This record gives sequence, structure tokens and C-alpha cells, in this order.
Amino acid sequence: MRISTYLATASILVLSTAAATAAQDLPLRDLTVEQTATAQIVAPHAGSLKASIAADRADDTYAVGESVRLTVTANADAYVTVLDIGPSGQATQLFPNKYQTDNHVFANVPVEIAGGATGARIAVSAPTGTEFIKVITSNKPVTVVPESQLQGNGPFRSVDGGARALVRDLQVAADAPPSNDTLIAFNNFALYTIPSRAPTPPQTIVVVPATTPQPPASGLHVMVPADQPFPLLLATDKAGYRIGDKVTIAVTPVQACNLTVLEFTTSGQVHTLYPNATAPNPAVAALQTVFVAGGPSTNMMQLAGSPGTEQILAVCASSDAGVAPAQKSEVPVDPSTVSRDLTVVASHPGTAMASVVFAVQP
Repeated sequence: MRISTYLATASILVLSTAAATAAQDLPLRDLTVEQTATAQIVAPHAGSLKASIAADRADDTYAVGESVRLTVTANADAYVTVLDIGPSGQATQLFPNKYQTDNHVFANVPVEIAGGATGARIAVSAPTGTEFIKVITSNKPVTVVPESQLQGNGPFRSVDGGARALVRDLQVAADAPPSNDTLIAFNNFALYTIPSRAPTPPQTIVVVPATTPQPPASGLHVMVPADQPFPLLLATDKAGYRIGDKVTIAVTPVQACNLTVLEFTTSGQVHTLYPNATAPNPAVAALQTVFVAGGPSTNMMQLAGSPGTEQILAVCASSDAGVAPAQKSEVPVDPSTVSRDLTVVASHPGTAMASVVFAVQP
């Protein structure tokens, strides 16, 4: 993979959990001899410590010229090093890097490698094949590749001696004398690069009517106009819930915009679900899926209060729209004021809206 830099806006990476899990059982037949030697090195002192890494494509496959977005998550406060070995045997340290010099991560908090506001990106270039990635996680600082062995002044530095030298470095880390209070874990991951991507053929989408009874129209506090300036996809994991259930909410805009997600509760209140304390920046990239609650998000939404009908409303204003709904964490009792404000917002040609209504049962 080629590493390049450019100015970019901050964004949040959606994790491909299934891809991350499958990558830990990486088939060695897909690797070169040097990559296989690296993959086979295991850490004997992992304990309960572990980390996962995920890419933004479910199939982990990228064409030349496409950008790769990687996110790493540890299950405890830890120090993480991420190394890439290409099909030619070149080895590169992806994390820590020029923009992320501190490799300390917090428990269960996803960290995107470069990307976002760092101004760096990982771009695919020839030769294509399998890109093998090794993740080293420890509960205390561990030197995997000595500073004297890292070369280059770009966002990411290469390992002098390539994969063969890296194998020696990893073996040294793995063979370190065991310590009662030091844990170290190794994880394997792979990306697959191809010369070009075939055009996607036209697809027929079949809409199957829902079998779950739909909530009454009275649950709609805001009517979404039929004509939208761009598609805005909003989904929950169920068509109906019971009090105490946890709700997963995902939003995907087709165009870059500033996102706000509101919850109209059964008790007559309005909550701002997004932006929030963990994701204060409303800017969302085109085709970026944001988990507002549940899934890989650290935010949890658990239904409380009385039975009835709830509405989740997503509003995304394009960067040049210059409008956004008022940012209020809660509007008590009567949501009519918010509804009037949103009616004004919806009339703007650069603002898209989407709505999901579901029943809440005892």
C-alpha cells in the first residue's frame, strides 16, 4: 500500500465487526512466505488482553487508488502497535505514526489509524495481493521495532530490513521473560488488494412489506417531506421494542453533511442523540455509517418510561446549507416547538430528513 497525505475533514469510522472477527482466523495460504513467518509468531503472555482491528469494507478488498480506513480497539487500557507487511515484503509501522505519536488507547474506545483530521490516508498501489497486518497490544509500553530501525519522514515509517527484520523484532518481543504484571497479545489481520474494481451492475431492490403491526400515525411528531435533496438512510434493529430493551440506531447519508438525530419519547420529551459527548462533531462524510446507539458505538440507548410510540428523526444539512436544528439535550413535555423549528429546517433545499417510528410495549 502507498502512504500519502492530503487535507481531510474529521470523520468517524464504522467498524466491520464480522470482518474483524474473521481476520483473527486468517488462512495462511493467502500469505507470502515472509508474511506467514510473521503471522505464526504468537505472544505467550496475553492473559485476557486482546485487540481487534477492522476495515471500512466488509469484504476487506480494495482496488488500486482506493483509500483504506482502519480502526483498532482494545478490551482494556493498553499500548498498541500496528505493522503492515506488503506482498513485496516491505514492512511499515502504521501506528503509532507521525500524527499519532502516543500509542496508548483506552478500553473499548475505537481509534482510527490516521484518517480524519490528521491529513493522512492509506492508499492502495501496486503490487497488489495480500496486505498482512500484525497488531501488538500490551498493558505496559513495549518497544516492538527499535527507533533506529524505522526509516522515512512521511506519515508512516518503513522498517529497515523489511519483513525479515520485523520477524526478528516480533520474536524478541514474544520471547521476553514472563512477568506477573505484563501482558502482551498479538493479532493477525489481512486486506486484499486488486488492480481495479469491476463496475457494479444495476441491482433490483425488492421491498417486502413488514409483518409487524405499524405504530399509529399519531406517533409522528414531524412529517418528512417526500422530496429529499439526497438520500439519508435511517434504521433501527427492530420494528418494535419493550420497555428496558436496548435500541441500535444507524444513519448513512449519501452526501457529506452535518447530522442531528432526535428522539421523540413516549413521555413527550425530545432528546438529542447525536451529536453527543463522545461524538461532538456533527460532520459526517458521504456514505459514512454512523451508529448513534448500539453496534460498535460506545453509546447505549435503553427504553424507559411508559408504553406508546416513539419517533427517531435524522436531519442532515449539507455543508453549504447553513442551517441545523437547535441543539437541545431535552425539551420537556411538549415537542411542538421542536416540530415547528424542524419544519423550517426541512424547507431548506440542502437539508435531508429521515424518520423511523416504532411501538414501545410494556
